[in-house]
Amino acid sequence: MRVNKVFFVVLIFLIATVLAGAIKVTDATGLLQEFTSKPTRIVAAVPSDAEMLFDLGLGDSVVGVNDWAGYPNEVTKIEKIGGSPLNLEKIIALKPDLVLANAGLVPKEIEQLRKLGVAVLAINPTDLLSTIDTYLLVGKVCFVEERANELVQSLKERQNKIKPLAKKPKVFVEIWHEPLMTAGKGSLWDSLISTAGGENIGSLGTGAYPVFSIEELLKQNPDLVILTNYNLAEAKTRTGYETIKERLIEVDPGLFTFPTKRLWDGLEVLYGLFEAKQ
Repeated sequence: MRVNKVFFVVLIFLIATVLAGAIKVTDATGLLQEFTSKPTRIVAAVPSDAEMLFDLGLGDSVVGVNDWAGYPNEVTKIEKIGGSPLNLEKIIALKPDLVLANAGLVPKEIEQLRKLGVAVLAINPTDLLSTIDTYLLVGKVCFVEERANELVQSLKERQNKIKPLAKKPKVFVEIWHEPLMTAGKGSLWDSLISTAGGENIGSLGTGAYPVFSIEELLKQNPDLVILTNYNLAEAKTRTGYETIKERLIEVDPGLFTFPTKRLWDGLEVLYGLFEAKQ
C-alpha cells in the first residue's frame, strides 16, 4: 500500500510539472490548442513555413517540406511531402508531432490532417505585423520563445529605420503581364509599399491581385514600375511602354513573396528605391 501511495504522489507531481509547462494558444483557424513539450518532428506544409522554422533555429527538427521549398538551401535535402495538393499519406508516414501550415494556402489539408489526428498549428501571416506575430506564436509553441523574441526585436529595429519620405512615389508592381496583374490590398506587396513610404497603384483595384489594362497603368503615371519575373528587356519593348520604360526596375521576387524575415530585406530595398525618387 505504501508503494502505491509513493507511486501515486510521484505520478501527481509529474502531471503537475507537465501542466505547469503547458502552452495554450489559439491559432489562425480559431482553434485553442495545448502543447506540453518541444516538437522534435515538424512538417512544414508550404515553403514559407519551412523558412520560418529555420529562422527560429528549428531546422534540425524539420522532417518534411513542400516540394517547392528552396530556401534556405538546407530544405532541399529534406523529405518532400508534395506541392499542391500535399501528399497526406507521406505526411502521416513521417510521424510528425507537429505540422506547421499556412491556413491561407492549405485550408483543406489542415482540416483533413486534424481529422486524422495530426497536431496542426495553422498560421496566416499576410503583412509585416502579422508576420511578426506569427514568429512569436511559432516560437512559443516550439518552446523557443527567447529566439523568437530576439528575432522579432531585430526586425522591429530595422523597420524603425524607415523614416517618412517628403513625397510618396506612385508604385505599380507587375506580378504578371498577360494579363497585366498587379498586387492590391491585402497582399504582402501592399504592406511593404505603404510601410516603405510609397503609394501602391494596385490598391485602386479589387482584390489582392487585380488586373489592369496598359491604358489604366499609363493613366496613373507611376513613378516606378517593379518587375518580378526578371523580364526587364522584354518589358522595355512593349507597345505603349515608351513613356515609362525608364521607370522599370527588376527586383528579386523572393524578398517580397514569402511572409518571413526576408520581407524586411525587401522593405529596405523598396525604401532605397523610393528615396532615390525624392
